Amino acid sequence: MADESQFALAALVVALVALITTISQVLSQLFQTADGYRRCQSAIIGGWAKLTTRKFRWADLRFETIYTTPRFALAPYTGQPIRHHKGLTRRTGVAASAIRETIYYPLDGSPDMVRDTFASPLHEDPGQGVFGGMSEMASWVRFIDALHSYGADTRKYMNPAKKRSEIKPTEDWGGYTIPHATLQRHSWDFVPPDVIRPLAVMTLHDVALFSRRLGMSWKVFEASRGALHAEGNGHMIDSTTVRSVGTGAVAMSFLLCLILGLSHRCAAQPRKPAECWSHDPVVQFSIRDPLQSMDSMEHLYIPSEPADKMGFGILPGDPKLHLPDYVIGEPEDCVARTLEIDRQAGDTLKELAEDNGWTPGFSDIIGFAPPMLRLRGSTIIKVPRPARYEGGLTLQEEGIIVFHHRLRDLVNARNEEGQIVTRQTRWVLQQLEELSMLYGKQWADQSATKGNGTSLSFLDDLHARHDATTQYFVRLQSSSSPSEKMGHQTFRYIDLMYSHIIHAVDYVYKANQLLNAGEGRNHYDMKVQAWITEGAHVYFDQIPKVAESMKQKGFDNPPVVEEAWFTMMLRAFLWHRTHLMVDGNRVPSQHWGSRLPVYVG
Repeated sequence: MADESQFALAALVVALVALITTISQVLSQLFQTADGYRRCQSAIIGGWAKLTTRKFRWADLRFETIYTTPRFALAPYTGQPIRHHKGLTRRTGVAASAIRETIYYPLDGSPDMVRDTFASPLHEDPGQGVFGGMSEMASWVRFIDALHSYGADTRKYMNPAKKRSEIKPTEDWGGYTIPHATLQRHSWDFVPPDVIRPLAVMTLHDVALFSRRLGMSWKVFEASRGALHAEGNGHMIDSTTVRSVGTGAVAMSFLLCLILGLSHRCAAQPRKPAECWSHDPVVQFSIRDPLQSMDSMEHLYIPSEPADKMGFGILPGDPKLHLPDYVIGEPEDCVARTLEIDRQAGDTLKELAEDNGWTPGFSDIIGFAPPMLRLRGSTIIKVPRPARYEGGLTLQEEGIIVFHHRLRDLVNARNEEGQIVTRQTRWVLQQLEELSMLYGKQWADQSATKGNGTSLSFLDDLHARHDATTQYFVRLQSSSSPSEKMGHQTFRYIDLMYSHIIHAVDYVYKANQLLNAGEGRNHYDMKVQAWITEGAHVYFDQIPKVAESMKQKGFDNPPVVEEAWFTMMLRAFLWHRTHLMVDGNRVPSQHWGSRLPVYVG
């Protein structure tokens, strides 16, 4: 009886073991139906793995892998995450339901946002801790780290004179944009077979912007064949087409090149960018080497949408003055625009552009048209150079000095002769006198600008004076003036700007003609080529011709045209001394606003 009981117990144990083994095998096979689940773990995507779930599909008797990745975009910075829900805007934290809403998490380096976007604290090595080994993996997680570092850098120089608690975002951060991330849920069922890890998403437009914001310059930007290559500030981006995803699909590989040595074959065996693109579906993004000594402020550009346009060869027009944006990236763009204004001026500029790429006269539009791009209270003044040739008399010291002397002589002469000098003309001269007395060389010579970190009081002073010129033109455009021949007429700033360009494009020819004829004027002991200072005199001589052009455009009031031209020149001088244009290859203008998706692996 005892033996039977023992045999029965043994059989029961064997049966239970067999049952447990069978159930384990069945469950194992069932859980293995969650395709891609292992590719969405912390070893691959860091803390974002916390949002990975498995959903059972009864119709198929299998699990579906649901994972979450970020979608990157630029958005206005408010200092906190913003949720858009039924027209309302309110603060939110990360929650399970958050991924069903459109929430923008600013990548600003603040502890809360670093935590909520599962990034590495800024003082830690991202290759350690929770991301153990991530420095050797291809992942957008490190991209988030880089964007947080950038956000922290820019915040340090936004209203540095104010405490954080005193800042009012809508007033003190007006126009300030920063990279944001939104949470997007995806099913692994729709991931192409060639993709081996979760993909984040951004647009081609934002790829171009983010790279420049991080201090890189584009060497190749040919979206039609998926060829992208940018480098700078210790970072690098490369790209190719991923088969079965399509053109523009890219992945990003993050590594510390110097610390990891030659760990990536594109780094180990230097090849032309096209050779890298033709083999691996990967974009390389190299995080700055911490052993390098680099000024975190040096690579920063003005963080606003109008300033971003400059990197696409687009000059933003001031909306207060009813100006459009201008595409001026290449000399042929400048020539085409001038031909639209005036055929003869366009032909003259075409000759100069064909000879040496110059666009003199037309390039003055860079100081005339845009609003003040520098953000109020900020010491970041660098912007991408929007055109191949940005030089001109409104940028150069010679232009200011000659203009200042000629205006002072004009006012003195009219005072002596008892002629009328308008109030606005006296105001312009007063600004020049004050700026020369207060700042000397720093005001006159744009090349003396230190770049980012220039004195905040100097920048704020010039910013306020530039605002005054804008207010003058806004008032002038909103009022009409009587004319005996034309009745009531309205001044348009765009007409004044075009009238100036028409007569300025040939100043080089006219200056050389005067010098060759021995009719050059006072060059005020400036040690530069004579035609430059003589060209500034030619500008001043053109005022009657500008007034005549304005008459043809429907505004016949020479005194007003004269004072407006003085004010426009001052406006350009002020703009150039509060911005520092940085050379670098521009992204073709047609990609501004492109919604072409780029997949970040």
